Amino acid sequence: MRVTERSVPMHMSRAWHPGHLVRVASRLSGGIVLVACVAAQAWAQPHPAQGPMPGGREELLSITHVPIASKAFHTVHDVSVWLPSQRAPGVRYPVLVFPDAEELGQFRSALANVQFLIDRQLIPPMMVVGIPYLKNRRHELTPAATGSTAQVYPMAGGADVTLQFISDEVLPWVDAHYPTLPVRILAGHSLGGLFALYVMATHPDVFRIVIAMSPVLRWNDGTLSTQVAASIAGDTSRERTLFVTSGGREPSIDEPTTVFATRLQALLDSAPNARLRFERRRYPLDIHEMTPLDGLVDGLRMAYDPIVVPIDSVVTALSDHHVEDTATISESVRTLESRYTANAASLGVPAPFPETPLDILGSYSFQVKHPDLAVRLFRENCDRYPHSSNAHESLGEGLVAVGDTVAGVAQLRQSIAIAKVAMGAAKSILVMAHERDVRDAAVAQLHALHQDVPGA
Repeated sequence: MRVTERSVPMHMSRAWHPGHLVRVASRLSGGIVLVACVAAQAWAQPHPAQGPMPGGREELLSITHVPIASKAFHTVHDVSVWLPSQRAPGVRYPVLVFPDAEELGQFRSALANVQFLIDRQLIPPMMVVGIPYLKNRRHELTPAATGSTAQVYPMAGGADVTLQFISDEVLPWVDAHYPTLPVRILAGHSLGGLFALYVMATHPDVFRIVIAMSPVLRWNDGTLSTQVAASIAGDTSRERTLFVTSGGREPSIDEPTTVFATRLQALLDSAPNARLRFERRRYPLDIHEMTPLDGLVDGLRMAYDPIVVPIDSVVTALSDHHVEDTATISESVRTLESRYTANAASLGVPAPFPETPLDILGSYSFQVKHPDLAVRLFRENCDRYPHSSNAHESLGEGLVAVGDTVAGVAQLRQSIAIAKVAMGAAKSILVMAHERDVRDAAVAQLHALHQDVPGA
């Protein structure tokens, strides 16, 4: 069983602030598991509006339909382009390609779930490109058919043309018109799942992450499944991620998927140089039509799990072992940063180490009476996240604690100024509450120091 760290949005980590050290200490001593952190601050997305004004109209999903003149299909092919609801300047996007976009219920559900994961800061902001089939889905998403499969799917065999359209025409057009990252994700269901695995095996350079939901792996009487597994396992030159699902109430899909997953895992276990991250997820209660609902969410979370910073485990271990020396705490910081940097580079996430882990380790350093180390960690956060009210508030409290009251007061006042601006621009109750908590903590510190509060 694969065990992963839990993660929560960065704005929920307020209890770790040095102003709350008594609560931190009691939570540590009580053995309560701490939070894990992802690179949410580095992705810095404004949150979506809470809802429409009374009597107003709310646009839940905004999709741009783009006609692309296709040489592969010798006609104009419509594709759907979706961007996250709130877009920060300078952000570049991985590109998630989603076949079967003509199935509006499934496609809209996929978009809503991607937005949900972005809002919860569990995946980086990404754009989605939907590829509806042009004329015949059973042709356009399938490899060549042999044996009994050819009798059921006599029109099969158009997968290579569809891939040519995506890789040679759609993706270059997207790169030319949107701020993209060179990270491609392919997520397909049923025949789309078969297409995803076929593409991964035959054109390994196109997609970094593949999510195959309920793939039709009985194709060609199962021989294609064997070939695909061998090809994917045999690729030792690329770092890739594969997530495969099936439902317990779709036996004609579930059983071949189990065989495929077992074979692939055995091949990977026997290949010491394998660089594929692979997971198969089975949903015992799901029928065929339901697996995309959980599969896309779980697949994206699995893909980006390596950049979850396991701060809860780290700080719990430090506390359980009564670690109080600066060398061990500093080594923990270096280890976390090194792991994050390597995994972020592998996944194409151009982000600095997230803010909250350093804030938490700074708080721990205060708890074990190393204020100088705490201030150093808080200062690193301010350098990396100069527009974070929380980073300045933590540094302000730290500087006051080490006796540099003048510099500490300046940081606290800057924190209040940033929080007020953020509160004025916030479109989310959660963001508003976070900034209010930061402001109130800074104000309380200034009052305790008998200092004027800006704007009071």
